[in-house]
Amino acid sequence: MYIGVDIGGSHITAAQVDLQKGEIIGSSVTRSKLNPHDSAENILDIWTNAIKKASEGVQTFFVGIAMPGPFDYENGICLMQNVNKYENLYGLNIKQIFAERLGIPTENICFRNDSEAFLEGEMLFGAGENYKKAIGITIGTGLGTSIYENNAAKDMAMGINYPMLAGVAEDYISTRWFVKKYKELTGETIEGAKFLVENFEKDTFSRQVFAEFSENISLFIGEFTEKFLPEIIIIGGNIANASDFFFPAIEKSLAKHEAKITLVKSCLNEEAALMGAVGLWKESLGTEQ
Repeated sequence: MYIGVDIGGSHITAAQVDLQKGEIIGSSVTRSKLNPHDSAENILDIWTNAIKKASEGVQTFFVGIAMPGPFDYENGICLMQNVNKYENLYGLNIKQIFAERLGIPTENICFRNDSEAFLEGEMLFGAGENYKKAIGITIGTGLGTSIYENNAAKDMAMGINYPMLAGVAEDYISTRWFVKKYKELTGETIEGAKFLVENFEKDTFSRQVFAEFSENISLFIGEFTEKFLPEIIIIGGNIANASDFFFPAIEKSLAKHEAKITLVKSCLNEEAALMGAVGLWKESLGTEQ
Protein backbone atom coordinates (compact mmCIF):
# COMPACT_ATOMS: atom_id res chain seq x y z
CA MET A 1 0.00 0.00 0.00
CA TYR A 2 1.13 3.53 -0.79
CA ILE A 3 0.35 6.53 1.40
CA GLY A 4 0.41 9.91 -0.35
CA VAL A 5 0.99 12.93 1.87
CA ASP A 6 0.67 16.62 1.05
CA ILE A 7 2.18 19.02 3.57
CA GLY A 8 1.34 22.69 3.15
CA GLY A 9 2.05 25.79 5.19
CA SER A 10 -0.84 25.18 7.58
CA HIS A 11 -2.18 21.70 6.86
CA ILE A 12 -1.39 18.06 6.16
CA THR A 13 -3.49 15.74 3.99
CA ALA A 14 -2.76 12.01 3.80
CA ALA A 15 -4.49 9.15 1.99
CA GLN A 16 -3.99 5.65 0.64
CA VAL A 17 -3.29 5.65 -3.10
CA ASP A 18 -4.13 2.74 -5.37
CA LEU A 19 -1.36 3.00 -7.97
CA GLN A 20 -2.82 0.25 -10.12
CA LYS A 21 -6.17 2.01 -10.53
CA GLY A 22 -4.69 5.48 -10.27
CA GLU A 23 -7.04 6.73 -7.58
CA ILE A 24 -7.29 7.85 -3.98
CA ILE A 25 -9.06 5.53 -1.54
CA GLY A 26 -11.62 8.02 -0.27
CA SER A 27 -12.30 6.41 3.09
CA SER A 28 -8.63 6.82 4.06
CA VAL A 29 -8.35 10.59 3.46
CA THR A 30 -7.18 12.43 6.58
CA ARG A 31 -6.80 16.21 6.93
CA SER A 32 -5.39 18.16 9.84
CA LYS A 33 -4.64 21.85 10.39
CA LEU A 34 -1.59 23.04 12.25
CA ASN A 35 0.38 26.11 13.27
CA PRO A 36 3.60 26.24 11.19
CA HIS A 37 5.29 28.20 13.99
CA ASP A 38 4.46 25.63 16.67
CA SER A 39 7.11 23.57 18.43
CA ALA A 40 8.83 20.82 16.45
CA GLU A 41 7.28 18.18 18.71
CA ASN A 42 3.71 19.39 18.17
CA ILE A 43 4.13 19.65 14.40
CA LEU A 44 5.70 16.20 14.16
CA ASP A 45 2.91 14.74 16.31
CA ILE A 46 0.23 16.12 13.96
CA TRP A 47 2.09 14.93 10.87
CA THR A 48 2.72 11.45 12.26
CA ASN A 49 -0.84 11.01 13.53
CA ALA A 50 -2.27 11.96 10.12
CA ILE A 51 -0.11 9.37 8.36
CA LYS A 52 -0.97 6.73 10.96
CA LYS A 53 -4.68 7.42 10.56
CA ALA A 54 -4.46 7.22 6.76
CA SER A 55 -2.61 3.89 6.98
CA GLU A 56 -4.94 2.24 9.52
CA GLY A 57 -5.31 -1.48 8.86
CA VAL A 58 -2.16 -1.61 6.72
CA GLN A 59 0.97 -3.27 8.09
CA THR A 60 3.46 -2.75 5.24
CA PHE A 61 3.35 0.54 3.38
CA PHE A 62 5.39 3.15 1.52
CA VAL A 63 5.02 6.88 2.17
CA GLY A 64 5.50 9.60 -0.45
CA ILE A 65 5.48 13.14 0.91
CA ALA A 66 4.96 16.34 -1.08
CA MET A 67 6.81 19.00 0.88
CA PRO A 68 7.49 22.72 0.30
CA GLY A 69 11.09 23.88 0.27
CA PRO A 70 13.78 24.60 1.08
CA PHE A 71 14.22 20.92 1.94
CA ASP A 72 16.83 18.22 1.37
CA TYR A 73 14.45 15.86 -0.41
CA GLU A 74 16.91 13.02 -0.88
CA ASN A 75 17.93 12.81 2.78
CA GLY A 76 14.71 14.10 4.32
CA ILE A 77 16.22 17.05 6.20
CA CYS A 78 14.27 20.28 6.76
CA LEU A 79 16.13 23.40 5.60
CA MET A 80 13.38 25.97 6.13
CA GLN A 81 14.55 29.26 7.59
CA ASN A 82 13.13 32.75 7.12
CA VAL A 83 10.23 31.48 4.97
CA ASN A 84 7.53 32.08 7.62
CA LYS A 85 6.93 28.39 8.34
CA TYR A 86 8.45 25.36 10.07
CA GLU A 87 11.51 27.24 11.33
CA ASN A 88 11.52 25.04 14.44
CA LEU A 89 12.15 21.97 12.26
CA TYR A 90 15.32 23.37 10.73
CA GLY A 91 18.10 20.77 10.56
CA LEU A 92 15.92 17.86 11.70
CA ASN A 93 16.03 14.58 9.78
CA ILE A 94 12.30 14.21 9.18
CA LYS A 95 12.75 10.96 7.25
CA GLN A 96 14.48 9.27 10.18
CA ILE A 97 11.92 10.62 12.64
CA PHE A 98 9.02 9.33 10.53
CA ALA A 99 10.69 5.93 10.12
CA GLU A 100 11.02 5.54 13.87
CA ARG A 101 7.52 6.78 14.68
CA LEU A 102 5.79 4.82 11.91
CA GLY A 103 7.85 1.66 12.38
CA ILE A 104 8.95 1.41 8.74
CA PRO A 105 12.40 1.51 7.07
CA THR A 106 13.72 4.86 5.83
CA GLU A 107 13.81 3.42 2.29
CA ASN A 108 10.00 3.17 2.45
CA ILE A 109 9.80 6.97 2.70
CA CYS A 110 10.45 9.50 -0.05
CA PHE A 111 10.07 13.27 -0.18
CA ARG A 112 9.27 15.35 -3.25
CA ASN A 113 8.94 19.05 -3.85
CA ASP A 114 5.22 19.90 -3.72
CA SER A 115 5.13 21.55 -7.16
CA GLU A 116 6.98 18.59 -8.67
CA ALA A 117 4.57 16.14 -7.02
CA PHE A 118 1.58 18.10 -8.37
CA LEU A 119 2.80 17.81 -11.96
CA GLU A 120 3.81 14.16 -11.58
CA GLY A 121 0.31 13.33 -10.36
CA GLU A 122 -1.35 15.14 -13.26
CA MET A 123 0.94 13.50 -15.83
CA LEU A 124 0.51 9.97 -14.49
CA PHE A 125 -3.18 10.06 -13.60
CA GLY A 126 -4.76 13.34 -14.66
CA ALA A 127 -4.81 16.09 -17.27
CA GLY A 128 -1.41 15.18 -18.77
CA GLU A 129 -1.84 11.43 -19.26
CA ASN A 130 -1.55 11.63 -23.06
CA TYR A 131 1.43 14.00 -23.15
CA LYS A 132 5.18 13.57 -22.78
CA LYS A 133 6.41 17.09 -22.01
CA ALA A 134 4.65 19.52 -19.74
CA ILE A 135 4.94 22.58 -17.57
CA GLY A 136 3.14 22.66 -14.21
CA ILE A 137 2.26 25.90 -12.45
CA THR A 138 0.64 26.09 -9.02
CA ILE A 139 -0.56 29.45 -7.73
CA GLY A 140 -1.18 29.88 -4.04
CA THR A 141 0.60 31.85 -1.34
CA GLY A 142 3.61 31.45 -3.62
CA LEU A 143 4.27 30.30 -7.17
CA GLY A 144 5.24 26.68 -7.87
CA THR A 145 6.82 25.72 -11.19
CA SER A 146 7.86 22.33 -12.53
CA ILE A 147 8.62 20.59 -15.80
CA TYR A 148 7.89 17.02 -16.89
CA GLU A 149 10.12 15.35 -19.47
CA ASN A 150 11.82 11.96 -19.88
CA ASN A 151 9.03 10.40 -17.74
CA ALA A 152 9.79 12.43 -14.62
CA ALA A 153 8.77 15.72 -13.03
CA LYS A 154 11.36 18.19 -11.78
CA ASP A 155 10.94 21.31 -9.66
CA MET A 156 12.15 24.46 -11.43
CA ALA A 157 11.81 26.93 -8.51
CA MET A 158 11.25 29.74 -11.00
CA GLY A 159 8.82 31.49 -8.70
CA ILE A 160 11.63 32.68 -6.47
CA ASN A 161 14.52 32.57 -8.94
CA TYR A 162 13.10 34.04 -12.13
CA PRO A 163 13.60 37.84 -12.43
CA MET A 164 10.39 39.64 -13.37
CA LEU A 165 9.60 43.36 -13.52
CA ALA A 166 10.93 44.84 -10.25
CA GLY A 167 11.33 41.52 -8.43
CA VAL A 168 10.82 37.82 -9.09
CA ALA A 169 7.89 35.99 -10.66
CA GLU A 170 6.29 35.07 -7.33
CA ASP A 171 5.99 38.76 -6.44
CA TYR A 172 3.49 39.19 -9.31
CA ILE A 173 1.87 35.75 -9.60
CA SER A 174 0.58 34.68 -6.18
CA THR A 175 -2.28 35.19 -3.76
CA ARG A 176 -0.25 37.78 -1.87
CA TRP A 177 0.10 39.81 -5.06
CA PHE A 178 -3.72 39.95 -5.39
CA VAL A 179 -4.01 41.12 -1.78
CA LYS A 180 -1.25 43.70 -2.16
CA LYS A 181 -2.52 45.08 -5.48
CA TYR A 182 -6.11 45.44 -4.29
CA LYS A 183 -4.96 47.33 -1.21
CA GLU A 184 -2.83 49.64 -3.37
CA LEU A 185 -5.90 50.48 -5.46
CA THR A 186 -8.55 50.70 -2.74
CA GLY A 187 -6.89 50.85 0.67
CA GLU A 188 -8.92 47.76 1.62
CA THR A 189 -7.44 44.46 2.81
CA ILE A 190 -8.87 41.25 1.37
CA GLU A 191 -8.00 37.65 2.23
CA GLY A 192 -7.33 36.48 -1.31
CA ALA A 193 -8.46 36.19 -4.90
CA LYS A 194 -11.80 34.63 -3.94
CA PHE A 195 -13.13 38.08 -3.04
CA LEU A 196 -12.16 39.39 -6.48
CA VAL A 197 -13.86 36.49 -8.23
CA GLU A 198 -17.09 36.97 -6.27
CA ASN A 199 -17.11 40.72 -6.96
CA PHE A 200 -15.78 40.68 -10.50
CA GLU A 201 -18.97 41.84 -12.18
CA LYS A 202 -19.80 44.71 -9.82
CA ASP A 203 -16.35 45.91 -8.73
CA THR A 204 -14.19 47.84 -11.19
CA PHE A 205 -11.09 47.31 -9.06
CA SER A 206 -11.52 43.53 -9.06
CA ARG A 207 -11.60 43.56 -12.85
CA GLN A 208 -8.58 45.86 -12.93
CA VAL A 209 -6.57 43.53 -10.70
CA PHE A 210 -7.42 40.49 -12.83
CA ALA A 211 -6.53 42.40 -16.01
CA GLU A 212 -3.07 43.15 -14.62
CA PHE A 213 -2.68 39.59 -13.33
CA SER A 214 -3.49 38.31 -16.82
CA GLU A 215 -0.65 40.42 -18.21
CA ASN A 216 1.74 39.18 -15.52
CA ILE A 217 1.06 35.49 -15.95
CA SER A 218 0.98 35.74 -19.76
CA LEU A 219 4.40 37.38 -19.73
CA PHE A 220 5.81 34.72 -17.41
CA ILE A 221 4.28 31.73 -19.19
CA GLY A 222 5.31 33.11 -22.57
CA GLU A 223 8.97 33.25 -21.53
CA PHE A 224 8.76 29.93 -19.65
CA THR A 225 7.26 28.30 -22.75
CA GLU A 226 9.88 29.79 -25.05
CA LYS A 227 12.57 28.19 -22.92
CA PHE A 228 11.08 24.70 -22.47
CA LEU A 229 8.64 24.22 -25.40
CA PRO A 230 6.04 22.00 -23.65
CA GLU A 231 3.13 20.18 -25.27
CA ILE A 232 0.81 21.09 -22.40
CA ILE A 233 0.67 23.58 -19.53
CA ILE A 234 -1.27 22.53 -16.43
CA ILE A 235 -2.28 25.16 -13.89
CA GLY A 236 -3.26 24.26 -10.33
CA GLY A 237 -3.96 25.93 -7.01
CA ASN A 238 -7.23 27.57 -5.98
CA ILE A 239 -6.74 30.39 -8.48
CA ALA A 240 -7.19 27.85 -11.29
CA ASN A 241 -10.90 27.88 -10.45
CA ALA A 242 -10.95 31.45 -11.80
CA SER A 243 -9.38 30.39 -15.10
CA ASP A 244 -12.11 32.11 -17.13
CA PHE A 245 -10.69 35.45 -16.02
CA PHE A 246 -7.10 34.91 -17.20
CA PHE A 247 -6.85 31.88 -19.52
CA PRO A 248 -7.90 33.91 -22.61
CA ALA A 249 -4.89 36.20 -22.19
CA ILE A 250 -2.51 33.24 -21.80
CA GLU A 251 -4.01 31.47 -24.83
CA LYS A 252 -3.53 34.62 -26.90
CA SER A 253 0.14 34.65 -25.88
CA LEU A 254 0.58 30.93 -26.62
CA ALA A 255 -0.99 31.34 -30.07
CA LYS A 256 2.20 33.10 -31.18
CA HIS A 257 4.05 29.75 -31.12
CA GLU A 258 4.11 27.61 -34.23
CA ALA A 259 3.49 24.39 -32.30
CA LYS A 260 0.09 24.05 -30.62
CA ILE A 261 0.39 24.18 -26.84
CA THR A 262 -2.55 22.95 -24.77
CA LEU A 263 -3.51 24.99 -21.70
CA VAL A 264 -5.62 23.28 -19.02
CA LYS A 265 -6.41 23.56 -15.35
CA SER A 266 -5.75 20.69 -12.96
CA CYS A 267 -8.31 17.90 -13.05
CA LEU A 268 -7.06 16.16 -9.89
CA ASN A 269 -6.88 19.36 -7.81
CA GLU A 270 -5.62 18.63 -4.28
CA GLU A 271 -5.30 14.92 -5.08
CA ALA A 272 -2.58 15.62 -7.66
CA ALA A 273 0.20 16.14 -5.09
CA LEU A 274 -0.93 13.10 -3.06
CA MET A 275 -0.75 10.87 -6.13
CA GLY A 276 2.43 12.40 -7.50
CA ALA A 277 4.16 12.00 -4.14
CA VAL A 278 4.00 8.22 -4.55
CA GLY A 279 4.40 8.31 -8.33
CA LEU A 280 8.03 7.25 -8.14
CA TRP A 281 6.88 3.75 -7.21
CA LYS A 282 4.49 3.38 -10.17
CA GLU A 283 7.24 2.14 -12.51
CA SER A 284 8.51 -0.46 -10.07
CA LEU A 285 4.93 -1.60 -9.47
CA GLY A 286 4.55 -2.23 -13.19
CA THR A 287 7.79 -4.20 -13.21
CA GLU A 288 6.60 -6.43 -10.38
CA GLN A 289 3.44 -7.22 -12.32
